[in-house]
Amino acid sequence: MAMTLRLDEQHDALLEALAARFGRSKTDVVQFALDELAVRADKTERTLAAFERVRTRDRALLDRLAR
Repeated sequence: MAMTLRLDEQHDALLEALAARFGRSKTDVVQFALDELAVRADKTERTLAAFERVRTRDRALLDRLAR
């Protein structure tokens, strides 16, 4: 699906520089950035879920350590 991406001059220059640096099109760079952001968001969600499981499971121990 095609779309128009509106960037201010600073971000357009940055996108242009990144595309040139990696020898890719601007579209490729934007798609890569979106993929990377999605992976990071997923890792963050999984990390927070794991922390919550440990916090819940070991609540008594963590309370004792806090004292």
